[in-house]
This record gives sequence, C-alpha cells and structure tokens, in this order.
Amino acid sequence: MKWIKYDIHTTTKDADAIGDILTELGIAGYEITDHVPLSQKEEKMMYTDIPADLGPDDGQSILTFYTEAPGNEKKDFYSTGSSLRDENLQDTPASCSPDILIRQIQEKIKAMQGYFTIQTPKITFCTQDDSLWKDKWKENFKPFYAADDILVKPTWEELPASVHDNDIVIEIDPGSAFGTGAHETTKLCLLSLRKYITENTRLLDAGCGSGILAIAALLCGANSAFCLDIDPSAVEGTLENAAKNKIDASRITAIQANILEESSAVKEKCNGTFDIAVANILADVIIPLSAHIGNFLNKNGLFISSGILIQKGEEVKQALLKNHFKILEQNTLGEWVSFVAQKR
Repeated sequence: MKWIKYDIHTTTKDADAIGDILTELGIAGYEITDHVPLSQKEEKMMYTDIPADLGPDDGQSILTFYTEAPGNEKKDFYSTGSSLRDENLQDTPASCSPDILIRQIQEKIKAMQGYFTIQTPKITFCTQDDSLWKDKWKENFKPFYAADDILVKPTWEELPASVHDNDIVIEIDPGSAFGTGAHETTKLCLLSLRKYITENTRLLDAGCGSGILAIAALLCGANSAFCLDIDPSAVEGTLENAAKNKIDASRITAIQANILEESSAVKEKCNGTFDIAVANILADVIIPLSAHIGNFLNKNGLFISSGILIQKGEEVKQALLKNHFKILEQNTLGEWVSFVAQKR
C-alpha cells in the first residue's frame, strides 16, 4: 500500500495549535519531533534506563503524519451505524490529494492568524510504499543461540544446518510485542532459567512481552507458566507464540495486569505461589517490584531479574536485600546486569 508522508516544519510554540488543526481535519495521529527537554514524568514513562539525548532546544518542531495515497485499492467499508452516509465517510480530507489537504491546512492556519500570532509553516510531502519498509526489521532477525542448547528461530526463517537433534528450538514472532531474545538482558534471563528450571517448576513471568522467557522455561521442562503484562498485545502475542511452539494451553496462562498496582487482584488469579519469578523489565520497575514479588514466591523461591544497566545494579541489589532476598548470582553481559535472588 502507498502512503503520503507529510512534514510540517513549524515552531515548538505553534506545534500544538497545528496539531489541533490536523485533528480537526480528520488526521488520526501525528508525531512531533523537537528538542524540548523531557520532564521527569516523561522520562519515567520511557521504556529505557538511558536518559534521552535530545540536544539543545532550537525552538523548531516537525509534525509528521501519513495518509493513504489516492489510487490505493479500496477495501470494503462496513457502516458503524452512523447517520452519515458511508461514501461521505470515505471522502475525508485525510484521504484526498496532497494539494487539497495542504491547502486546507494553510487556510485554517490563515484563519487562525486573524486571532493570534502563528507563523506560516513549510509543508512538504512524499510518497512511500510500506512494502519497502514494514518488514525491513525482519532482515536482521536471524536464528541464534541464546544458550548452548537453546536456539531462537523467527517463524519465517528455516532451521540452520548447525542445529543439533537435542537443541531446544523456540519459534518466535515478536509481532507488536517486544522481545526477540537477542538482547543481552533476555539472554541473561534465559541462561539463569536454563540453570534453575526443573520439571516441577511453576514460573511467574512479570512483563512477558512476546512470551519468550515463559516459552523457553516450558520447553526446558517447567511444569507451568503464569504470564502477565500491561500491554494487551503482549498477552495475545505470548499465547500465539506458545501455540506456535506446540505448548499445551493448560500449561500457560497470560493476563493483562499491572503487578505493582494490582498485586492483590493478580495474586487471586495465580492459583498459588511460584518456584521462580522472572522480570526482564527496567531497574526503576524492578526496585519497587522487589517489595511485592516475594508474596508470589514459595519459601526459598527464586527471583530472576534483568533489564538493569550496570550503573543501576547496586540500587537493585540493595532493594532486593532490603526486601528479604539473598543474592545467589550477579551476572553481567555487555552493559547489563542480572540477579538471581532467593526469598529468605
């Protein structure tokens, strides 16, 4: 499918007002690129421990949005019961030609200039074909060994010739959920799980992403896995990937939940405590999680945590000790550290 990419070059002061114009014209979403420093709250909302390096604020912003290119094959349209006629709904400004849409934006900005100061922006556009880029990331996701005998294979790739008969092969399709297993933090978790999993292990995966850790544990012989994530697409992806690996549905459960905010409700759904809990998230999540996760573990249960930058390692370690865990292992790979801690 072909798309029109639009870039509106404006100032940070005017960006929100122009965004309102786009919304009024039926543009479903847009991205603002600028160098405005993030607030502390915004930093915490980012899925990274690495502070964003935005460079000096130059007062400039770019609003980017996409519309379908005229001439795309029309899909069947199903009315939602609106009193508007279906053909009118399809002929929105967001689906018209670039010249018409740009003129509409300019006219609304000109009308707005009659009431307050707003600079006339520069608007550029180009045509893009999503078939050229939507699956581009797959080119770099090849089969790899996450441990000596654990091979992670994308569903669209063939088994490599190097695979051994006794290797554990995990079929994975990240989809819209995070987690291919290639990142150092995931490898650290997989190596620890491989070491401590037994046939009786009941696993809790807090923040399951694509489900790779729970699936690996089950393929390594764990009895069952209970997975949770705040993202509904992660829950869906986990169950789909489990099915791809022929894991019986009775052995894996996945729910959408926030274990920090809904600890009691989550525990009611767990049907008991667990032998191992694993969390490959972020240091700033693992630190408060360490105060709750012990309630989900058996006596002497293990908590495997990763996603921790080395410079944050000591903070996590102290949080684990404070919350009655004994550190059994502290492992590093690249710039990352993981812990295997035992409930005391």
